[in-house]
Amino acid sequence: MSTKSKKPAVALTIIVILLGFTLANIRTGASSGATKIDLFTEKIPFGGRGMNQSSDAFQPQELVILYANVTYNDDPVANKLVAFQVNNPSNAFQNITILGVSSTNASGMAQFSFRIPWPSENAEQIIFGEWVAIADVEVAQQVVVDTLTFQVGWIIKITNIATLNAMLEPQTKYVRGDVIVFNLTVENIALIPKSATIIIDVQDVASYPIIHIEMDNLVFQPSENHVHGSSQIPATATIGEATVSAAAFTAPPNMEGVLYSPAASSKFEIIEKHDIAVLSVAPSKILAYMGEIVYIYVVVKNDGDYVESFDVTAFYNSDVIGKLFVYSLPPGSEVSLVFPWNTLNVSEGNYTLSAEASAVPGEVNVENNKFVDNAVCIKLWTFPPVWEVLVGPLVLLFVLALLVGICLICALLFMLWKRRKKKKRRRSTQPNSPTEVGFKKTKTCSACGRQFNEVHTFCPYCFTFHGKDY
Repeated sequence: MSTKSKKPAVALTIIVILLGFTLANIRTGASSGATKIDLFTEKIPFGGRGMNQSSDAFQPQELVILYANVTYNDDPVANKLVAFQVNNPSNAFQNITILGVSSTNASGMAQFSFRIPWPSENAEQIIFGEWVAIADVEVAQQVVVDTLTFQVGWIIKITNIATLNAMLEPQTKYVRGDVIVFNLTVENIALIPKSATIIIDVQDVASYPIIHIEMDNLVFQPSENHVHGSSQIPATATIGEATVSAAAFTAPPNMEGVLYSPAASSKFEIIEKHDIAVLSVAPSKILAYMGEIVYIYVVVKNDGDYVESFDVTAFYNSDVIGKLFVYSLPPGSEVSLVFPWNTLNVSEGNYTLSAEASAVPGEVNVENNKFVDNAVCIKLWTFPPVWEVLVGPLVLLFVLALLVGICLICALLFMLWKRRKKKKRRRSTQPNSPTEVGFKKTKTCSACGRQFNEVHTFCPYCFTFHGKDY
């Protein structure tokens, strides 16, 4: 056997002997008296320093450097052989054991490194999970051991893509022009926050790219994180099933960023736009008495891209007022509907009015199919108080009497004016006599001697007849 072939054999024999001795004396623990060994990795700040600690996570094909610090009474121990053993998680495909040996230097430090393997088949089942590393050393006939664990997996991984609407509610069907929100679930298996660039790309059913979102310098805390990216379905998108993919990069690709993990993907559907909206509901009056007819005015619009026919139902509370059929409403058009509401058999109280349009085939947004209005008050009709009854008629009578009085005065004045005018006309048309006969203005009573107006034929004092004296 050559010298070159003897060296690996000797090293392997030493490792097996040391590990066998370690397993036989495992109860000795991480330290025995003054002798100590501390196994850790190059990860900072969570390298696993201290006894039986955990190191930060590693990703596939990453180089793992194990350090073993050997001390005696806290002083470094040099030139001591340290055995290393690393095992992958137990699985049904392939169990891996990695052995190594190294001597401590003047600082009491031994070092062993290996790269996380990545098999061509069933790699994630074999490699991902918790790995266990053991280091032991014999000092002064005492064996001390330290154990270290660490996770292996994708450091940053997008585990789920959910599609939401503008109200952040789950939705899988969208029409052109709709806002779509991508809710990404991102897992960070590291023990410290990690920075990443998230890129989201969407292709329609014809494989045309329709959406691209890039979010740089995002920081993800250890464990599960959520991040949103939003966009709008373009008008040029092809109707059918679209595919969204999202990936995490160490930096933007144009800045030499590489993938943290394989991209995640999901699907959603781009559909034709069928949308009916109830725009308003308004009553003819908000206060009505039992037995009155209240008219309910409803305005409905076709917000879709196709001619639609549908039913519209009006309600008071949960009771139906009536149902009308809208036939072949063109896209973008509105129609006004009138529902007569007979309140004869309606109890006294407040009632909420609403109208709802039936969903048409292919309609996704049904939230705007219903509109709720304010309440209408229905009251029982009663006779009003006496003063409320009399005030109105009294005011009316007063106004009528005033108008009648004004009319009578005007008529009287008009008649007097007309009579005077007639007299003037008569005087102006009477011929003048050739000689004027004068009249006495007063008379003297022959009996009592008093004077009186000449127009009297009797003395107004003694009633003596005088007759005419002209």
